Amino acid sequence: MSDSKVSRRAAFGTGSIAAAMLMAVPGTAFAAEDTGANEAADEQIVVIGRGEEIDLATMRGPLIDAPQTINIVDREVLDDRQATTLADALRNVAGVTTAVGEGGTVNGDQFFIRGQAARDDIFTDGLRDFGAFTRDAFNYESVQVLKGSSSTALGRGVSGGAINTQSKRALAEDRYSFNVAGGTDDYLRGTADANLALSDSSGLRLNLMGHTADTADRDDIYSNRFGFAAALGFGIGNDTNFDLIFFHQDEDKRVDYGVPIIRTSDPTDIERPAPEFGVPRSNFYGFAADRDKVTVNTLTARFAHQANDWISLTSDTKVGVYTREFRQTPTSCNDACGDALLDGDPLTVPTVSASARGLQDQTTRGIQNVSTALIEKSLGSLRNELIIGWDVSYQTNKRSDTQRSASTVSRPLLNPSAVGAPVYPSAVYRFRDSEATDISLFVDERLWLTPQLSINAGVRYQHFKTKQDTVELTGSRGEALTSCNGATGSFTTCFTQAEATSDLWSPKASIIWEPSDNASVYLSYSKAAVPPGNSLSNGSLSTPAANGGVDRNDLDPEKTETFDLGVKVNLFGNKLLVQSAIYQINRDNAREVDPVTNVTVVSREPKQRLRGFELGASGAVTSDLLLTLNYSYVDAEITEAFTRSGDPDTAALGQQVRYVPKHSASLWAAYKPVGGSLKGLEVGVGGNYQSKVFLNSQNTQVAPSYVAVDGLLAYDFGNYRIAVNGYNLTNKLYYSQVNSSRVVPAAGRSFLASFGVSF
Repeated sequence: MSDSKVSRRAAFGTGSIAAAMLMAVPGTAFAAEDTGANEAADEQIVVIGRGEEIDLATMRGPLIDAPQTINIVDREVLDDRQATTLADALRNVAGVTTAVGEGGTVNGDQFFIRGQAARDDIFTDGLRDFGAFTRDAFNYESVQVLKGSSSTALGRGVSGGAINTQSKRALAEDRYSFNVAGGTDDYLRGTADANLALSDSSGLRLNLMGHTADTADRDDIYSNRFGFAAALGFGIGNDTNFDLIFFHQDEDKRVDYGVPIIRTSDPTDIERPAPEFGVPRSNFYGFAADRDKVTVNTLTARFAHQANDWISLTSDTKVGVYTREFRQTPTSCNDACGDALLDGDPLTVPTVSASARGLQDQTTRGIQNVSTALIEKSLGSLRNELIIGWDVSYQTNKRSDTQRSASTVSRPLLNPSAVGAPVYPSAVYRFRDSEATDISLFVDERLWLTPQLSINAGVRYQHFKTKQDTVELTGSRGEALTSCNGATGSFTTCFTQAEATSDLWSPKASIIWEPSDNASVYLSYSKAAVPPGNSLSNGSLSTPAANGGVDRNDLDPEKTETFDLGVKVNLFGNKLLVQSAIYQINRDNAREVDPVTNVTVVSREPKQRLRGFELGASGAVTSDLLLTLNYSYVDAEITEAFTRSGDPDTAALGQQVRYVPKHSASLWAAYKPVGGSLKGLEVGVGGNYQSKVFLNSQNTQVAPSYVAVDGLLAYDFGNYRIAVNGYNLTNKLYYSQVNSSRVVPAAGRSFLASFGVSF
């Protein structure tokens, strides 16, 4: 059955409009031949592939009747906006924010969905992406954002949602495209996408990427990347098919830890980022030694088999190795710094404290297998679909840290380059080895009580065990060790071992009503849990408590429950998908009293209640106008919080959850005439809006609201395409990454021109 669900290749990449409607985008995606087919009338244009089918082994079927909000950023939108990273792609999805790494967190892709951390909820082809790095988009067919708890389908965590990227796969036909782009701030990027048909059911596809760029209005920030991906496909369009996908990415960049939040001695002040007080947003407070060098190699094997009319099998395996060298310089502006900036006296010089860190050398390895059986067999007269399967993974992380500089460095806030770099010791002071084993069994059942009314229920059982061994040779600045595991004295080494074992149950239940083929209404309930040690690549296990006391590793998992009520409608002859949902998330923070110290030990995040509304539209409004629009509202309230000492934090009670904007919206509209004298022209406009974001639980630090506008002017002629993109056209000062002590200013106004060819 060539049209079976298990084939996974109904069109040129799930989620891509380019091969299914209107005109292709030469140069950045394969283009159809210019045969005059684009003169077709409006009624012939159907949005096939803009997320119509969910391509996850653990969650299948049409997007229209999935009982949760799923936003799709397809290849055409990625190409139109010249999105080069996952973070760029997610600017098309409202309600997703980005944080700067802190503490034990290694900087990289650090996202929040519906106010919940999603840094460990990033997947590729339905399999977990183990490393912490900045992901390039050159091999993406589409990006899917699943909002709401998805633990039943995807595993531990996933409390606010998940991000799944779909890789480009091999096709059984010859296609080639090339694109080169150059722009302001020394931007230069080239991509190549070549597919060779090996037979009528097999193919080989190669993708190449080279990228170098600085960042507009950010001093000394650069990024150099190279990527290569190869996909081999067999049985394309058949009942049995097999894909093998190799992915490689190298990156060498300067770490941008942003600008500090200005503090003052006035306890009533609302603290804001330094550029809000006239400090140049271009200021770089790090040093030349700051860097992020990453090498990623992954190999993914995807097998699918349609056994008969009612049972299909999948088995997907991924192996990944991620190496990283990372050094950063967090900078802070304390009360004295802020007072000196704002006292009106030009003779006082505000100074920041720069903490020059040592070099982190880290290697993460992981392997995962997800295998499923989809059984579509009626129970009596009732239509029925059942998915059962397992999800097994093993991950290790080895990290060493060299010593920090002997002391922090004081630098002028207004002119940080006036003070040079410190001396960096080369001696290693700490080794840390972590490992985690994750074993899951899951079942998902959907039963149609009538042709319009169905119930969907599922549960995942997960056994997660993690261990972390730490060996310290000195203190972080080279000082002698004077304590170890609760004992005091003089130590040449200190060995500590932290462990955590969690047994998780993640249930879900939904009622789905489909009044017609192009509409659905659903009511869902789901639960998720974040166990101690969930973020292995970030070293998230705590130091064990001394003398047998309680530490965070002993706590129960942090649990969330989610209620969703949503509606989905396909309009204009299934050309435009509109989704809307209201939801509530209740997050419970685990806590326990240490019997040794009598101190309350609490999990990292406070207890929360989030109520939200989402609205999105994606597809074709007319034959000439494509639209991607998303809006998100979240009322995120802290209902219980504790200080680090375990005392109730009354200042945080009732405040807004940090990093969560109440309002956010994204828009991209592209005018592409399919006929007439303007055929070939493309004009695009879009942007992002976000209300203010609080940076701490007490809501005394804030990053302001913003509106940023982008634009596109392009022309297709035959197999060629030229385009000019503009970003942040109003040169708006805003912050693309946030943290409780610093924020990263977004790039200023920039332009790039691109030329592409496809055949």
